[in-house]
Amino acid sequence: MATTDPATAGSPPENWPEEVQYLTDLTYSPAVTPDMRNALGRPSTTAESLDKVTRTLVSAPNNGDRVGIRTIASPAHHPALGQRGLFAAADMPPSSFLCLYVGRVHTDAREDTDTRSHYDLSFHQLDKEEFGGGGGLSIDATNCGNESRMANDFYGIADKANAEFRDCLVQVRSDRRREGWKWERRVGIFVCPAGLAAAGARRLGAGKTDGGGAGLKAGEEVLVNYGREYWDSRNMTVHKTSASGT
Repeated sequence: MATTDPATAGSPPENWPEEVQYLTDLTYSPAVTPDMRNALGRPSTTAESLDKVTRTLVSAPNNGDRVGIRTIASPAHHPALGQRGLFAAADMPPSSFLCLYVGRVHTDAREDTDTRSHYDLSFHQLDKEEFGGGGGLSIDATNCGNESRMANDFYGIADKANAEFRDCLVQVRSDRRREGWKWERRVGIFVCPAGLAAAGARRLGAGKTDGGGAGLKAGEEVLVNYGREYWDSRNMTVHKTSASGT
Protein backbone atom coordinates (compact mmCIF):
# COMPACT_ATOMS: atom_id res chain seq x y z
CA MET A 1 0.00 0.00 0.00
CA ALA A 2 1.44 3.36 -1.03
CA THR A 3 2.02 6.00 1.62
CA THR A 4 1.54 9.70 1.24
CA ASP A 5 4.44 12.05 1.85
CA PRO A 6 3.30 14.29 4.76
CA ALA A 7 4.94 17.26 3.06
CA THR A 8 2.57 16.94 0.08
CA ALA A 9 -0.59 15.97 1.94
CA GLY A 10 -2.02 19.45 2.47
CA SER A 11 -4.87 21.01 0.49
CA PRO A 12 -3.79 24.08 -1.51
CA PRO A 13 -5.13 27.41 -0.27
CA GLU A 14 -7.38 29.68 -2.28
CA ASN A 15 -5.73 31.30 -5.32
CA TRP A 16 -2.92 28.73 -5.43
CA PRO A 17 -1.32 28.32 -8.92
CA GLU A 18 -2.30 24.96 -10.43
CA GLU A 19 1.12 24.37 -11.98
CA VAL A 20 2.93 24.46 -8.59
CA GLN A 21 2.75 21.58 -6.10
CA TYR A 22 1.53 22.70 -2.68
CA LEU A 23 3.67 21.59 0.29
CA THR A 24 3.22 21.71 4.05
CA ASP A 25 6.89 20.92 4.73
CA LEU A 26 10.20 20.46 2.95
CA THR A 27 10.89 17.83 0.30
CA TYR A 28 14.43 16.73 -0.50
CA SER A 29 16.60 16.17 -3.54
CA PRO A 30 18.08 12.65 -3.81
CA ALA A 31 21.48 14.34 -3.42
CA VAL A 32 20.61 15.35 0.15
CA THR A 33 21.83 12.39 2.18
CA PRO A 34 20.26 11.11 5.42
CA ASP A 35 23.25 12.50 7.31
CA MET A 36 22.68 15.95 5.80
CA ARG A 37 19.03 15.81 6.84
CA ASN A 38 19.97 14.68 10.34
CA ALA A 39 22.28 17.69 10.65
CA LEU A 40 19.22 19.94 10.57
CA GLY A 41 18.06 18.47 13.89
CA ARG A 42 21.32 18.58 15.81
CA PRO A 43 21.55 21.00 18.74
CA SER A 44 24.10 23.80 18.46
CA THR A 45 25.02 26.99 20.23
CA THR A 46 23.54 28.97 17.35
CA ALA A 47 20.30 27.01 17.36
CA GLU A 48 19.68 27.77 21.03
CA SER A 49 18.99 31.40 20.17
CA LEU A 50 16.53 30.70 17.34
CA ASP A 51 12.77 31.24 17.52
CA LYS A 52 10.83 28.05 18.27
CA VAL A 53 7.68 27.40 16.26
CA THR A 54 5.43 24.77 17.84
CA ARG A 55 3.87 21.98 15.81
CA THR A 56 0.39 23.49 16.26
CA LEU A 57 1.43 26.40 14.04
CA VAL A 58 2.75 24.27 11.20
CA SER A 59 0.51 21.17 11.29
CA ALA A 60 -2.61 22.74 9.72
CA PRO A 61 -3.44 22.08 6.03
CA ASN A 62 -2.35 25.62 5.24
CA ASN A 63 -1.57 28.91 6.93
CA GLY A 64 -4.94 30.53 6.32
CA ASP A 65 -5.36 31.93 9.84
CA ARG A 66 -2.30 34.11 9.32
CA VAL A 67 -1.80 34.72 5.58
CA GLY A 68 -3.65 34.48 2.29
CA ILE A 69 -2.91 34.79 -1.43
CA ARG A 70 -4.51 37.50 -3.55
CA THR A 71 -4.18 38.71 -7.11
CA ILE A 72 -2.91 42.28 -6.97
CA ALA A 73 -5.37 44.66 -8.63
CA SER A 74 -4.13 47.99 -7.28
CA PRO A 75 -2.43 50.38 -7.06
CA ALA A 76 -1.62 50.85 -10.72
CA HIS A 77 2.10 51.39 -10.00
CA HIS A 78 2.48 48.09 -8.10
CA PRO A 79 5.41 46.17 -9.67
CA ALA A 80 3.47 42.88 -9.46
CA LEU A 81 0.14 44.21 -10.75
CA GLY A 82 -1.95 41.31 -12.01
CA GLN A 83 0.26 38.77 -10.24
CA ARG A 84 -0.13 37.13 -6.85
CA GLY A 85 0.96 38.52 -3.50
CA LEU A 86 0.93 37.43 0.12
CA PHE A 87 -1.39 39.26 2.53
CA ALA A 88 -2.03 39.18 6.27
CA ALA A 89 -5.27 37.34 7.08
CA ALA A 90 -5.47 38.91 10.55
CA ASP A 91 -3.80 41.62 12.62
CA MET A 92 -0.31 40.30 13.38
CA PRO A 93 1.87 41.96 16.05
CA PRO A 94 5.62 42.51 15.58
CA SER A 95 7.75 39.33 15.46
CA SER A 96 4.72 37.09 14.78
CA PHE A 97 5.33 33.88 12.85
CA LEU A 98 3.54 33.91 9.48
CA CYS A 99 4.59 30.74 7.64
CA LEU A 100 7.54 28.52 6.82
CA TYR A 101 9.51 28.88 3.62
CA VAL A 102 9.25 25.42 2.09
CA GLY A 103 10.20 23.81 -1.19
CA ARG A 104 12.76 21.34 -2.52
CA VAL A 105 15.93 21.18 -0.42
CA HIS A 106 19.00 20.67 -2.60
CA THR A 107 22.77 20.78 -2.30
CA ASP A 108 24.83 23.61 -3.78
CA ALA A 109 26.31 21.25 -6.38
CA ARG A 110 25.78 22.70 -9.84
CA GLU A 111 23.98 19.59 -11.09
CA ASP A 112 21.55 19.81 -8.15
CA THR A 113 20.78 23.52 -8.55
CA ASP A 114 18.43 25.37 -10.89
CA THR A 115 20.51 28.45 -11.68
CA ARG A 116 17.48 30.13 -13.29
CA SER A 117 15.31 29.89 -10.18
CA HIS A 118 13.85 33.05 -8.65
CA TYR A 119 12.76 31.19 -5.52
CA ASP A 120 16.03 29.70 -4.22
CA LEU A 121 16.90 30.56 -0.61
CA SER A 122 20.13 29.68 1.22
CA PHE A 123 19.18 27.37 4.09
CA HIS A 124 21.97 25.65 6.02
CA GLN A 125 25.77 25.46 5.88
CA LEU A 126 27.14 21.97 6.36
CA ASP A 127 30.06 21.21 8.66
CA LYS A 128 33.29 21.20 6.65
CA GLU A 129 34.93 18.32 8.53
CA GLU A 130 31.89 16.06 8.57
CA PHE A 131 30.84 16.61 4.97
CA GLY A 132 34.20 16.79 3.19
CA GLY A 133 34.53 20.50 2.54
CA GLY A 134 31.11 21.52 3.73
CA GLY A 135 28.91 23.20 1.19
CA GLY A 136 25.36 24.22 1.81
CA LEU A 137 21.71 23.34 1.48
CA SER A 138 19.16 25.63 -0.14
CA ILE A 139 15.38 25.64 -0.54
CA ASP A 140 13.98 26.07 -4.05
CA ALA A 141 10.24 26.85 -4.26
CA THR A 142 10.04 27.14 -8.06
CA ASN A 143 7.96 24.02 -8.68
CA CYS A 144 6.72 23.24 -5.17
CA GLY A 145 6.17 25.34 -2.08
CA ASN A 146 3.58 27.12 0.02
CA GLU A 147 2.18 30.61 0.57
CA SER A 148 5.63 31.99 1.38
CA ARG A 149 6.70 31.92 -2.29
CA MET A 150 4.15 34.68 -2.98
CA ALA A 151 5.84 37.24 -0.72
CA ASN A 152 6.97 40.19 -2.84
CA ASP A 153 9.97 42.45 -2.37
CA PHE A 154 9.06 45.82 -0.85
CA TYR A 155 10.74 47.94 -3.52
CA GLY A 156 8.28 50.04 -5.48
CA ILE A 157 5.50 49.15 -3.04
CA ALA A 158 6.54 50.52 0.35
CA ASP A 159 9.39 52.41 1.98
CA LYS A 160 10.65 49.31 3.77
CA ALA A 161 9.95 45.65 4.42
CA ASN A 162 7.37 44.71 7.05
CA ALA A 163 8.38 41.04 7.25
CA GLU A 164 11.61 39.05 7.15
CA PHE A 165 13.08 35.63 6.49
CA ARG A 166 14.37 34.24 9.78
CA ASP A 167 16.03 31.00 10.87
CA CYS A 168 13.86 29.09 13.32
CA LEU A 169 13.26 25.68 14.86
CA VAL A 170 10.06 23.69 14.38
CA GLN A 171 8.73 20.55 16.01
CA VAL A 172 8.83 17.53 13.70
CA ARG A 173 7.99 13.89 14.36
CA SER A 174 10.78 11.65 15.63
CA ASP A 175 10.48 7.91 16.29
CA ARG A 176 13.70 8.05 18.30
CA ARG A 177 12.44 10.50 20.89
CA ARG A 178 10.29 9.35 23.79
CA GLU A 179 7.93 12.27 23.37
CA GLY A 180 7.69 11.61 19.61
CA TRP A 181 8.96 15.05 18.57
CA LYS A 182 12.22 16.90 18.03
CA TRP A 183 13.29 20.41 17.08
CA GLU A 184 14.62 20.85 13.54
CA ARG A 185 15.95 23.85 11.65
CA ARG A 186 13.75 25.66 9.14
CA VAL A 187 13.39 29.16 7.66
CA GLY A 188 10.21 31.10 8.30
CA ILE A 189 8.68 34.45 7.43
CA PHE A 190 8.09 36.59 10.51
CA VAL A 191 6.65 40.06 11.00
CA CYS A 192 9.53 42.48 11.58
CA PRO A 193 10.40 43.20 15.22
CA ALA A 194 9.00 46.29 16.89
CA GLY A 195 11.16 49.33 16.18
CA LEU A 196 14.19 47.32 15.15
CA ALA A 197 16.09 46.73 11.93
CA ALA A 198 16.34 42.96 11.73
CA ALA A 199 20.12 42.68 11.58
CA GLY A 200 20.26 38.89 11.62
CA ALA A 201 17.37 38.17 9.29
CA ARG A 202 17.49 35.81 6.32
CA ARG A 203 16.32 36.69 2.84
CA LEU A 204 16.53 35.67 -0.78
CA GLY A 205 20.11 36.91 -0.91
CA ALA A 206 22.57 38.58 1.43
CA GLY A 207 22.21 41.90 3.23
CA LYS A 208 19.92 43.12 6.00
CA THR A 209 16.23 43.75 6.06
CA ASP A 210 15.07 47.27 6.80
CA GLY A 211 12.64 46.20 9.51
CA GLY A 212 9.07 47.46 9.61
CA GLY A 213 8.42 47.26 13.32
CA ALA A 214 4.73 48.22 13.43
CA GLY A 215 3.16 44.80 12.92
CA LEU A 216 0.71 43.94 10.14
CA LYS A 217 -2.95 44.81 9.77
CA ALA A 218 -5.43 42.37 8.29
CA GLY A 219 -5.40 42.78 4.51
CA GLU A 220 -1.94 44.37 4.41
CA GLU A 221 0.54 42.94 1.92
CA VAL A 222 3.45 40.99 3.41
CA LEU A 223 6.63 42.54 2.01
CA VAL A 224 10.16 41.23 2.48
CA ASN A 225 13.61 42.33 1.34
CA TYR A 226 15.13 40.00 -1.26
CA GLY A 227 18.53 41.66 -0.78
CA ARG A 228 20.99 43.25 -3.18
CA GLU A 229 22.72 39.97 -4.03
CA TYR A 230 19.41 38.52 -5.22
CA TRP A 231 19.12 41.26 -7.84
CA ASP A 232 22.86 41.39 -8.60
CA SER A 233 22.93 37.63 -9.31
CA ARG A 234 20.33 38.23 -12.01
CA ASN A 235 22.15 41.23 -13.49
CA MET A 236 19.28 43.45 -12.39
CA THR A 237 18.82 46.49 -10.23
CA VAL A 238 15.72 47.16 -8.19
CA HIS A 239 14.93 49.97 -10.61
CA LYS A 240 14.49 47.48 -13.45
CA THR A 241 12.63 44.64 -11.79
CA SER A 242 9.15 43.67 -10.74
CA ALA A 243 8.35 41.63 -7.67
CA SER A 244 8.42 37.86 -8.22
CA GLY A 245 5.18 36.66 -6.63
CA THR A 246 3.40 34.73 -9.37
